[in-house]
Amino acid sequence: MLDFASDAFDLGWPCVCEHLPNSIFRLLSVYCADTIDCRLASNQVKQIIAPARFIHLGCSAHFFNQMERKKTIMTGRLIRVAVALYLVAWLTLGMPAYAQGQAQQGSQTSGQTSSSAQTPSSIPYPNLLQGEDYTQGKRSFPNIFAPYTRRFVPQPDLTNTPTIYGLIHDGKLELGLQDAIALDLQNDLNITVAEYTPWIDQTQVMNAEGGGTPLGQFVIGGGGGGTFDPVVFAGTTIADSVTPVNDLLTSGISTTTPNFFAIQTHATQINMGYSQELHTGTTFTAMLDSTRSSVPPIEEAFFNPAVQSTLSLSIQQPLLKGFGLLPNIRFILEAKNTSKIGKLQFEEAVITEVTQAETQYWILVADRQAVDVAKQTLAVSQRLYQDDVRQLQIGTLAHLDVVTAESEIASDNQALIAAQTTALQQETVVLNLITKDPMDSRLQGVEIVPTTPLDQLSEVPNITLPDAVKEAWTNRPELKADQLTLDNDRIEVKATRNSLLPSLTLSGNYSSTGLAGVATNSVFTPNGTASPILAEPIVDQNGNPVLSGGVPTFVGNPNGTVATSTTQNGVGTAYSDVFHNRFPTYEAGLSLSLPLRNRSAQAANAEAQLTEREQQVSLQRDKNTIVVGVRQALTALQQDAAQVVATVKATQLAQETYDDEVKKFDLGASTTYNVVLQSRDLNAAKLNELQAKTNLAAALVSFNQALGRTLSANNISIADNMQMPIDFTPVAPLIPGTINGQLADPNVFGIRANQ
Repeated sequence: MLDFASDAFDLGWPCVCEHLPNSIFRLLSVYCADTIDCRLASNQVKQIIAPARFIHLGCSAHFFNQMERKKTIMTGRLIRVAVALYLVAWLTLGMPAYAQGQAQQGSQTSGQTSSSAQTPSSIPYPNLLQGEDYTQGKRSFPNIFAPYTRRFVPQPDLTNTPTIYGLIHDGKLELGLQDAIALDLQNDLNITVAEYTPWIDQTQVMNAEGGGTPLGQFVIGGGGGGTFDPVVFAGTTIADSVTPVNDLLTSGISTTTPNFFAIQTHATQINMGYSQELHTGTTFTAMLDSTRSSVPPIEEAFFNPAVQSTLSLSIQQPLLKGFGLLPNIRFILEAKNTSKIGKLQFEEAVITEVTQAETQYWILVADRQAVDVAKQTLAVSQRLYQDDVRQLQIGTLAHLDVVTAESEIASDNQALIAAQTTALQQETVVLNLITKDPMDSRLQGVEIVPTTPLDQLSEVPNITLPDAVKEAWTNRPELKADQLTLDNDRIEVKATRNSLLPSLTLSGNYSSTGLAGVATNSVFTPNGTASPILAEPIVDQNGNPVLSGGVPTFVGNPNGTVATSTTQNGVGTAYSDVFHNRFPTYEAGLSLSLPLRNRSAQAANAEAQLTEREQQVSLQRDKNTIVVGVRQALTALQQDAAQVVATVKATQLAQETYDDEVKKFDLGASTTYNVVLQSRDLNAAKLNELQAKTNLAAALVSFNQALGRTLSANNISIADNMQMPIDFTPVAPLIPGTINGQLADPNVFGIRANQ
């Protein structure tokens, strides 16, 4: 058929296609009007007709001189019918295929549009930091052994949350933006790691409240520490000894025993006490001691065995160094501030990860749409190639044009492969953000299909730079952390200033003693006679014996009978003496310690002041950094918004240019290649518009991060140990600044509003 038509044109029949254009164009409009393929087919018909018109205009005189008119008319009609039948058959076989391809592409596009409608997240946000309070230790009541047992810390959960598997349908993970954020909060290991920092800081609060110093830190300058936890102590001692002596006057020696040069004693001692250091630096100690002792029977002992109990109370109060609350609770205040800093650092980590999740999600959306654009460009190139091949077969196009079209297909195919590779790599990035274990077998081969389109972006906020900077200074967690760090430095300055003072300690002691035991009593009853002691005469003041009847007078011992009785009293009697204050002792004293050079304290105070000055500069530096970041984010947001407007306009103009080129093509004033070029430009404009919208989405995310709006914009809350659990449901989303529908305390982290 093609050879027949070619021969007809070579013969130069003037009337072969004289009446074909209108009829063929009507036929084209019937088959597939308003499609690219139909317009290309129409242009091919025009290119077939054009040589016939050229032959008619240039060779009609020569033809009529060679042939008879009737034969020419009959032959021309036969050829016209044959060409018409050929074109109809070609259009019937070729054009519906193009139309069908366009219909399928249109159905796919509409299907993507319908599936890309944003739906509320079906995954509730986790209540971050919700769990045990590590600032509180185990109490000794009712279980007195609880403080001496380890605290259970659960193992980390390194498996994916089950909610991710509910989004998988037919091998595709249908992921909305809010779902991506929820899964990121649940599974992002960076958030999981950052979550341990506030909990570790809470243990430092408990350590400081117990009187300890910061773990792993050597504190210069004194102050703080001690034992704020009460301590109860008890002990017992049993001793049995034989001690040699060389002095008969030593108490406890019996001269009636053969071993009079030794002392044999037995003692049992029991003591218990209570001590504690108060936040004012006061140290208080109370102790009760009881000792039971026994020696061999001797005349000098009142009680044998004897029980002696002593109650002693002592108190010490610094008057200069270490005086007051601040030097003694400095570590508690600093640990609490550090705990707040840990929460703020965790909040900053969450903001960073959520920002990354949003940004990577929009990049994935753009990459997948870029794949669609690359497919459309490749389809246009393929249609151009097919059209050029047909024209080459009918002899209306050079072979070089076909090679050019084929080269364009190879280039577009390469671009498609690159776009698909980028999209697959981006899926891996997103999967790593929303999973703890991306190698889970249930996730292998799963395609991530984002369902939130770029067209559903939030409106660009209208805010001035001063207002944006003021809001950022109020919301940014790093500035709050800097302020708390500066507060800690100021505490250190005051505490080390106190450590410069000399030590002057006022002490007081009180003790009360009781004594009891087994006492032996002897009662002598005289009989009226006496036995003189010849060695002891009575003398006068001059030392001369006093005579009685000329006989010296001697001292005598009365004679009589002795009755012995034993009285037994124990620890109860001793305690009665103690608590009735029968044998008290009172003591008070002052102790002064005056370092002559005091270099350590001076160095500690100087270091604290330097650290405070350094932090003041750092705070201002961070403020300036935030100003730069806010300015850049605001500028990028405004520029990207303007870029979106410009690219949308460029896409509209490219569409109009393409439509005009198609109209020219319909009128025969353009070529297929020009139409394809305009189509490629239109696709490039759409790709630029897609990139501009992606940049705007990323700019919105960065703008929220710069102003500290990320958490409030996504209704994410950081739990506090004192807060009630927050209900996160998609039915009733939280309003920023509220908790469970109630206005939240603006001082969420215990930070003053002016900070």
